[in-house]
Amino acid sequence: MDSWHFRLKGAKGASLVKALSGGALFGTASIFIRFLPMLDAATIGFYRLMMAAAFLAVINYVLFRPNTLELLSHLKHSVPLGILLGLHFIFFISAVKNTTVMNATTLVNTTPIFAMIISLAFFGIRPTFTALVGLFVSFAGTFLIALSTASLIPGNLRGDLEALVAAFFWALYLNLGKPLREKVYLPFIYIVAAGLMFLVICVSGNNLYIPGLSEFTVLVALALLPTALGHTLHFYSLKGLTPSQAATSALLEPVVASSLAALLFSEVPHPIFVVGAIATILGIFLVSKETTS
Repeated sequence: MDSWHFRLKGAKGASLVKALSGGALFGTASIFIRFLPMLDAATIGFYRLMMAAAFLAVINYVLFRPNTLELLSHLKHSVPLGILLGLHFIFFISAVKNTTVMNATTLVNTTPIFAMIISLAFFGIRPTFTALVGLFVSFAGTFLIALSTASLIPGNLRGDLEALVAAFFWALYLNLGKPLREKVYLPFIYIVAAGLMFLVICVSGNNLYIPGLSEFTVLVALALLPTALGHTLHFYSLKGLTPSQAATSALLEPVVASSLAALLFSEVPHPIFVVGAIATILGIFLVSKETTS
């Protein structure tokens, strides 16, 4: 029993390291997006995901030589996850373009709140009292962030709302992804998501933008660091963590992103926002602290 318990703790510890590493890498995404002002959200998402898919497909082939029939069996499970991931990216990238980096990265990390609600509604996982307190604190913090945005930078409110929608789709992705983790092939998920981006570009009546060399370099970094590496680590942390626990590890994202934004773009947050962000992050931590079934 003791050795089994040790292995269990070891597996959870490895999952936690993966989740935290992924969360830290997420913090670079909004910075790279800021260096792509000429590209809209769907175009950035398309290139980001296609490059990430190509990179992961090559790595998978070299290391594991997957069987073609086995890969095809994963396709049907990858489609719904790809659609959810694509929607998450569209709203998050647009949020980064329409509000501050710290607003976007803090609000997108309200995912554990949505994950808790989804887990309760569809999987019967009941929140503890601590989680309910966290839910209230997070809502209070989110209200303060919205208040500071509406009063100080009214035009950014759209980006704040888009970040919350992105958080909702990420929560759906994590809840659906946990039981399907062994049945999906991540490059397929990224290709489906990229296909959704391309469809959005076509429906909007735009032609696919061809990036210049400097933009292409940024897109490669965006595809490799927060996407291929960050999202892969985060997704596979679901082996030992619940969706809300995995989502909470992404709290490193606003810390990394806001630090880089302050350094590179002089985005220093207003005191009201800082209070709201602290409350939101504290509430998210409490939400994911414990759940009971």
